[in-house]
Parts: sequence; C-alpha cells; structure tokens
Amino acid sequence: MFTPLKRHSCRLLAAAGIIASLPACLKSPKRVTLDLVLFNYLNRPIFEVLIDGKDSGVSSPYPNTGGGTISGVTLELGPKIVHWRLDGPESMPRNGDRVNATNAPTLSSVPDGACFLAVHIYPDYTVELIPTVHYPQETDKGLEMQKEYRRRGHPDTSPML
Repeated sequence: MFTPLKRHSCRLLAAAGIIASLPACLKSPKRVTLDLVLFNYLNRPIFEVLIDGKDSGVSSPYPNTGGGTISGVTLELGPKIVHWRLDGPESMPRNGDRVNATNAPTLSSVPDGACFLAVHIYPDYTVELIPTVHYPQETDKGLEMQKEYRRRGHPDTSPML
C-alpha cells in the first residue's frame, strides 16, 4: 500500500525520468560550415542570394558563373529556403524582383571531408544544393537546361517552362 510519502516519491522519480530524457529530445540539429559556390544558369545576373537568410553572394549570368566563393557559411541540415533578386541592364523588366525557389531544396547529408556547397540555380527557378569535397563544377542538368533555355529563346523575365 502506498502512503502519501511513497506516492510523492514515485511522482518525483517519474518527473526526474521525463526531465532526464528531455535533452535527447532537444538536441540541436546538425550544423555544417561550408564554403558556398554559386552557379547561376540564368541569362541575367542575380544578387542577394539567400539560403535560410544567410548571404550566399551574387552571380553573373551563365556562363560567367561558379568562380566565387563565400567562405565559412554555417547551415543546419534539412529543408532550405532559397531566394534571390533579379538584376540586369537598367531597362530589363523585373530588375530587383525577389524570386523564391520553386522546389524545396534540402541539405540532407554532407560527405566526410566536404568543404564546399554548390548552389545551382536553374532557369526554371529550381535550386539544387550539392556538398562536395573538391571545388564544385557545373552540373549536366544545368548545362542541358541552359542549352534548352537559349535554344527556345526564353525571355530573361520568366522561368523556363
């Protein structure tokens, strides 16, 4: 038979067990620090490229892209919010417009020894995040999309559909 003191002790022990298990539930997500390299497959410059609110730089239009690095950017693994602003000559429509990635880019894992995160922005406004050990290169997907984008003569003011 439980006395009030024993009941109180059992409640304390149960509460202590719950509290002891909390740190496992509250672990912070894994973070990685990488050097970002931006690849812009659009036919116009872009600026204020942000990943989860962190500055990822600017990029000239394709093919003059992928040459700069933003060093030491810390990101959490998981889904990312990526957006950028359109740039170009003064008369170009939509200059300054903010564009959100039309897909849900995710940084799901990073290989051991990775130093770089390639941020590929495609003409259909999708984004691909590829962590690499060595300095990243253009993707076949980006090269094909850029070729098709130019072949069809899509204007720089709207995504390739």
